[in-house]
Amino acid sequence: MAENKTNWLGTSVKNHSYVLVFLLILVVYGITISLTGKQFSVGHVSSILSAQNTVIVGSMAIGMALVIITGQIDLSVGSALVLTSGVTACVFNMTGNPLLTLLSALACGALLGAFNGVLAAYANIPPFIVTLGTMLIYRSLALWAVREIPQEITGSGSSQFALSRDQEAYEAMRNVFGTGSIKILGFPISFTTILFVLLIALFVVICQKTKYGKAVYAVGSNAKAAGLAGIRVKRIQASVFIVTGLLVGIASFIQVCKIGNITPASSGRSFEMYAIAAVVLGGIAMAGGRGNMLGVLFGALSYTAIDIIIVSIPALSVDIQDTFQGLVLILVILMQSAGPILRQKFARLPRVAVRAD
Repeated sequence: MAENKTNWLGTSVKNHSYVLVFLLILVVYGITISLTGKQFSVGHVSSILSAQNTVIVGSMAIGMALVIITGQIDLSVGSALVLTSGVTACVFNMTGNPLLTLLSALACGALLGAFNGVLAAYANIPPFIVTLGTMLIYRSLALWAVREIPQEITGSGSSQFALSRDQEAYEAMRNVFGTGSIKILGFPISFTTILFVLLIALFVVICQKTKYGKAVYAVGSNAKAAGLAGIRVKRIQASVFIVTGLLVGIASFIQVCKIGNITPASSGRSFEMYAIAAVVLGGIAMAGGRGNMLGVLFGALSYTAIDIIIVSIPALSVDIQDTFQGLVLILVILMQSAGPILRQKFARLPRVAVRAD
């Protein structure tokens, strides 16, 4: 009986390690806060949950998780975010219609994702190469567009796309999808955070309860076996890029509403790495076929907390902050790859039987 309880506990820890990672990071965050003379509180946790990086990077990380589960990668999400945000801002400035603006963000994101998916799945080009190329293409198109499109459409000068403040719907969009929040247990939680949590819940259900979700895991575990089982492998491989594009569209809409503008030259830089970091911190295996979508929520929270910790250390130069983020990413992936090897070695050790007299 005791052995069964031990096995259950070990399995639970193994399957939900992302929760322990987040709690460990919270402890470090609390220590960092106390060193500055302040007291760590629940308010700090709610600020992590409502942070811009949690919502925007986290939304893209949901799609990135699906791509990685199928054994692929998408390096273009940061550039796709910029280009889609530019289209979103232009449509709003021309129409003043929030619904059309949202639909244009979703359509643009899905189109960019479909381009990646068709090339990766049906043209048999490695996803790494495809998305490396489109990462350059999408950002350069955004840079070209912001300089060539008239200012009354871009909403700003030759370096930014911006929502036009003259539109009647501007304040409504900004208040709901930008600064809007509601108090839960006395702490303000943004509407966009609630949307992000609902997206996580939706994809947890999709991955665990639907035929499509099970097919995604099957393709990532063994694409050849999945094909023999009747799963249309290429269709699944292409579809996860389209889903990622839709989520990039949602992230773009939130980005434009929260900040009000987008700068193609600098916005979204390294967001693809941040999304991958959130996925890895969430326990999704980079080898594909394994992982819990709920982990993406904790991965996004963990990444944001790490970012806040690094920024809050005065001794660290801004130029070296990405070094620590990169080290955390490498460390987590190392734990993923070394963990199974260590477990196998310990399993081979002879067990000593203890007899109670």
